[in-house]
Amino acid sequence: MRRRLLGVPLCALGFLALTGVPAGATTTADPVVTNFDSTVRVERDGSLKVVETWKLSNVTGTFTRFVVTREHLPDDVDHVQKIEDLQVKSGGAEKNKELTTTGDISSIAVADLKGDTQLEFTYTVKGAVAETLNGTEVRFSPLTGLGLTVQDANIVYSTPEVTHVSCFAGAIDSNTPCTLAQIGETAGPTFKQQGLPPGNTVRMTVGFPKGQIAANSIVEYRKTFKRAFSTDTAQLIAALAVLLLGALALLVLYRLRGRDQVDPRRVVPASLFSLGQDTRIDFTPPSDLRPGEVGTLIDERIDPVDVTATIIDLAVRGHLTITELEHETEFARPDWELRRVPNAPAEELQRYENVLVRAIFGDNDSVLVSELGRQVRANLGLVQDALYDGVVKRGWFTERPDRTRSLWATIGIAVTVLGVVLTVVLALVSTWGLLGIAITAVGVGLLVIGRHMPAKAPAAGRVLGQVAAIRGELLEMDVSELPSDQHAELCSRALPYAVVLGGSERWIDALVATDSDQDEDEGFHWYRGPRGWHLQYLPDSLRNLTTNLTGALFTR
Repeated sequence: MRRRLLGVPLCALGFLALTGVPAGATTTADPVVTNFDSTVRVERDGSLKVVETWKLSNVTGTFTRFVVTREHLPDDVDHVQKIEDLQVKSGGAEKNKELTTTGDISSIAVADLKGDTQLEFTYTVKGAVAETLNGTEVRFSPLTGLGLTVQDANIVYSTPEVTHVSCFAGAIDSNTPCTLAQIGETAGPTFKQQGLPPGNTVRMTVGFPKGQIAANSIVEYRKTFKRAFSTDTAQLIAALAVLLLGALALLVLYRLRGRDQVDPRRVVPASLFSLGQDTRIDFTPPSDLRPGEVGTLIDERIDPVDVTATIIDLAVRGHLTITELEHETEFARPDWELRRVPNAPAEELQRYENVLVRAIFGDNDSVLVSELGRQVRANLGLVQDALYDGVVKRGWFTERPDRTRSLWATIGIAVTVLGVVLTVVLALVSTWGLLGIAITAVGVGLLVIGRHMPAKAPAAGRVLGQVAAIRGELLEMDVSELPSDQHAELCSRALPYAVVLGGSERWIDALVATDSDQDEDEGFHWYRGPRGWHLQYLPDSLRNLTTNLTGALFTR
């Protein structure tokens, strides 16, 4: 038994008695709860049958009382209590009432009260009995945050065998004992509190041995990031299993579908040059390889450099000319004229080369690089389609690389979106959000590996070996060994391949080296400079040409 008597502030009463009240003056006493009497019957199933009597003084309008119906526990767990079968009467007549729950508190509002009133509340509480180590325990707080002073509160429990009781009064987390909390010898547990100030709380606990009262806690979980993405054993093992199985599946998928069926270390003897008749050197790329095809074969995609090298190659082979226009001022933007060659060589152009020529010129014979514009960009997809179809036709790929990448990108996006949706749903309704993140990671892995899924066919093996030999030749060949009378021609033919495979600077320098005087130069049959132009300007001219062509063809 624990009992605590509260002192009475006699000084304040003495002050009021001494000052008195002037004759004829009227006073309005503050509203108070003079008595709060409650009987709580604890049923075997854990429900509480509550009967309360409230004696109110000077209360006019609406009276609102509160009950704590949500208790926060560790690990984002809440124990929730529900108030049911609520009735409120006054003088035997039923009163209108309104029961609402906001956050941790349920409120009961009774309207239309005047002066001194007695209210009888009856209701059932479910979820108030929690399981403990040695049995069960009722945790109930019927007096919470009331806006009136409660002069005297008495609560009596009707229960079977009790193991312990406790009662605290004051703030909601106060450890101040109530005026009285005892286990009666004949009656059930009894609690008293005198002089409870407005806004304070009375919290009671009654314990029972095992098997007496059933636990009926209503458990709800707070929506927190930690709980949504729980790292408990089951959730963590499931997420790691999905990641591991997903990684293994991606590895197997790549080895079965995405790995090239060729030996990347193989080098096949090949050269861009061969000895022709009369000791002349012929330019004879193996397998009739074109620069655009070489670039597409190597990285399995069509890059701006592949298209730019194709345009330079068409010019070098005599199908069009590139003329650098005079600069209006020193700081003016350079421009070039591309012009068809009327009597072009009779060699057959690849389909993608024909499509590119039509995209550049349309029905015209010439066009400025600065005006290539929308028409070329609109038809660039046709050029790419023709080039991809060409490498498939040659047997280097079993299916178009762009379509393979697109297929796996679509699958990867679908799995990623599914993972994101699952992550959100699982985080909102459960603790398995980590599983959704694992699925999302697998989807992202599909997006990454999808870029490498185009696989080169066995027929590409020999060609790749030849390309490796050509790259070595472009990077290491002594250009000075080329015949002087063919020097400019052979260096020009090799330049587009060097643009794609590397070493273009040394081949441009070799072209520059053909200038043996200080006079201005026209250029070559495929590239002509403006008035006052010298071959020493060729590196800057071609660098600017490449930049402007890329911008005209690929910038949206």
